[in-house]
Amino acid sequence: MSNQSSFPPVYSDPIEKASENLRQVIPLISKHKIPVNPANYAVWYEYVSGENHTLIDEINHRLAQNLPISTDYAQHLFEKYVLMDMPERLESTQNGLKLVVNNTLGNLHKTEADAAHSISELNNTKSLLNNCRDINELHNLVSDILASTQMLTKASNDLKQDLEKSSQEIARLKEELDTVKKESRTDALTGLLNRGAFNEELDIACQQPNTDMALALFDIDHFKKINDTYGHVLGDKVLQYFSGLLQKHAGDHHLVGRYGGEEMAMLLMNISFEEAKSISNNICVALAESRLKKKGQEEYINQITVSAGVSMLQTQDSPSSVTERADKALYQSKNNGRNQVTIL
Repeated sequence: MSNQSSFPPVYSDPIEKASENLRQVIPLISKHKIPVNPANYAVWYEYVSGENHTLIDEINHRLAQNLPISTDYAQHLFEKYVLMDMPERLESTQNGLKLVVNNTLGNLHKTEADAAHSISELNNTKSLLNNCRDINELHNLVSDILASTQMLTKASNDLKQDLEKSSQEIARLKEELDTVKKESRTDALTGLLNRGAFNEELDIACQQPNTDMALALFDIDHFKKINDTYGHVLGDKVLQYFSGLLQKHAGDHHLVGRYGGEEMAMLLMNISFEEAKSISNNICVALAESRLKKKGQEEYINQITVSAGVSMLQTQDSPSSVTERADKALYQSKNNGRNQVTIL
């Protein structure tokens, strides 16, 4: 399964799961008679993984109409749901910046040409002034000077207006680029950091000297059963609710990310062992005590719990080593009955 909101996409399935997906993907590609290329494989890999619901819905809708999943259509799905149209959006912003630069250069060249013409006219007028003895001739020269000055003023004002327009367009494009950059680091469903962005922050944290930090991994217990019992729509609502719970406990001090599927991660900054344990326990308790119900219904769904694994960052730790310990702690929580925190 990939982190659907990461660009480029990040895949975190264990070998066994990835191998099982491979066994399902190849027959599907063969059935639709399309090449086994990376884009087609990624589309069907996302499909059999069962997590990319929007892609799955579009494919199922097309299949229900007996329409083919051709190479061109698979490429469309790949760009829309795997790459999230990011290359196209980046290219659009890049082209916009090129247009602004070209227009600005054109305006500068025009102003330069107008200024050169005015300077030439003024130099000629200066030479004539040295030999001017007639009042009428002097009057004409003054008119010429005024015309050249007005031309320079107009060129300067035109350039100022053009530069103001360019500045506004650049500001708009920068805002658009900031949005694209933020979206490329954000999980669309939960609003948390996606796995790629979270890993970047973890890598930075591991390079900081003498800083007390902890990595906590959370995995919603029996999440597949939740999806099977109540449907994917409510399953997504559970993920959103739990993400909000994590953000509430993280505040402005800690970082939260969606690691994939129902697994979330929290990077606890400037924190002691006891504080990390307390926050993680509080999160588990808060979710277990939450009463959730389907929209428009009075009946509550079954209790939802989460297991957690926590590891303090140690000297010489790498992102992989601290993640491995936290993951091992998480599996201990699962194996010991779930709905608990284990710290290694």
